Amino acid sequence: MKRLIKLSGLLVSSILLMLVVGVGCDDGLDDKTFLISEELTIAQTLDASPEKFSTFVEMLHLTGFYTSLQSYGSYTCFVPVNEVLDPYIKERWGVNSVGEITNEEHIEEVKELVKFHTMAKSVGASGLVEGRMPDTTYTGDFLTSSYLLGGGIGNVTINREAKLLQYDIRSDNGYIHSIDNVLTPYSDPVPVVIEKAGKHTIFVEALKKTGLYDDFSVIIGESGNKINYTIFAETDSVFALSGINSFDDLAAKYAEDSDYEDVNNGLNRFVAYHATASFLYTIDMPEEGYLSTVLEKNAIKVDKLDDVLKINESETGQEIETWVSLVSDYSNYPAKNGVYHTVDTLMDIFIPKAKHILFDPVSEQPEVISKTVRNKNKVTADAYQDVDWYPSSNTNRFLAGSSYKNLNWNIFDLGGCVWYEFKTPILAKGKYEFLICANGGNNARGKFQVYWDDEPIGSIYDLTTKGANIGYPDSIAMEANGWRMGLESITNKNGDKQSDQANTLRRVVTRELLCPEQKRHTIKLVAVKSGGIPLDYFEFIPVD
Repeated sequence: MKRLIKLSGLLVSSILLMLVVGVGCDDGLDDKTFLISEELTIAQTLDASPEKFSTFVEMLHLTGFYTSLQSYGSYTCFVPVNEVLDPYIKERWGVNSVGEITNEEHIEEVKELVKFHTMAKSVGASGLVEGRMPDTTYTGDFLTSSYLLGGGIGNVTINREAKLLQYDIRSDNGYIHSIDNVLTPYSDPVPVVIEKAGKHTIFVEALKKTGLYDDFSVIIGESGNKINYTIFAETDSVFALSGINSFDDLAAKYAEDSDYEDVNNGLNRFVAYHATASFLYTIDMPEEGYLSTVLEKNAIKVDKLDDVLKINESETGQEIETWVSLVSDYSNYPAKNGVYHTVDTLMDIFIPKAKHILFDPVSEQPEVISKTVRNKNKVTADAYQDVDWYPSSNTNRFLAGSSYKNLNWNIFDLGGCVWYEFKTPILAKGKYEFLICANGGNNARGKFQVYWDDEPIGSIYDLTTKGANIGYPDSIAMEANGWRMGLESITNKNGDKQSDQANTLRRVVTRELLCPEQKRHTIKLVAVKSGGIPLDYFEFIPVD
């Protein structure tokens, strides 16, 4: 019987971030000394319970972060109690108290530890979900929460290392959650974390023999950007279910020869298919869609149904379909450059059928998922690996707000440049209708020629077009003019529908987009008339 991973927990609304944390950013905990009210702050609340938190308070004073945590802002601290911190510092640094730590290198390690236990966002217990937390710590990493022991907040574990002893200790500038263990800051890349788990020896050997172990261990790329991977791995026991009891058995099943580093070798392709160049806990995976894999022209199909994650569900039309799921006890394991999951069945390369896809050019970017690019950040084009524009000006492209009647409440602002180019998710082989949705309907908007894989396609995409001039809200008249209303399923936080407004319409670029092979494509919009274009999504509808 399959052990299906449950996607439990509820996200809660939270205030906007006051401090931005990410690779290369200034330390948000330094040099903050101003108080905001007479109510107890996090630092003062900890100070008021010395029997539980005095050792952590001493660490705050040693690192200079005490004043930071009694300052303006919104924070969450996961605080190990004295009972576990005292033996930790003795074992780690060979001292009996924090006051005896004088070595500068050790003090830096204490700083890293405090940052790793602190988030620049107020997150209560109801915001702890199965998978990553809503924001990064001050080290730029995501903590995780898991319900391994069953439902209920009393069974939550943090990073699979610590249980909550007391939660939702409210202070004026955030939350404190006390924990029964010290969280270990991430230092190892994903392959090393998998190897240290000790349950995936065949898969780890395959990573090494193909050279992908080293490739997936890169943390910072040549451009200085952080690189992330998500790896799906079989344990030795899962391989055994398919008669694979050693690396030689695995190679015999997939490899044509012993040149395993050749990207065309069957074993290399098998291993490359198990990884995506993105950062995906289960909470980040789409409700329905594809994950682009490191193996070019291939994708992993994902469906979430009744709180169950189904990977590569068969498409035979039979009453009983098959799929791969995740083993919850060995999934959502974090690393310095990503996360790994354990699959419960041999995961062969899957060739999916064409399906309806809404491609959000904001939410699906790896840099947005990993929060290296955030709402209202000004960035140049090289901040994204799958988006480009010219000239590459330093500007704000990503805008979000709960009042937006847009997919995932965000838009990608395409104003002020000559052209913009996006890499699509992998599309299955087939024929599609291709549509674009953006906020238009006024003369300040632009006009664009759309290119598909560098070839012009469709007529001019004119965002100055007003709904009344193309028949809105008469769907038949609109269809004749090459337009459709926005989707009824997309609403803002208040429940207002996209389909009820005339300025968020879908343009039918073509009704016969042929995709002869499964792969990613490029969409380029070249300005014919300059002007803003708040881009919402690209849509691909299969045509039989």
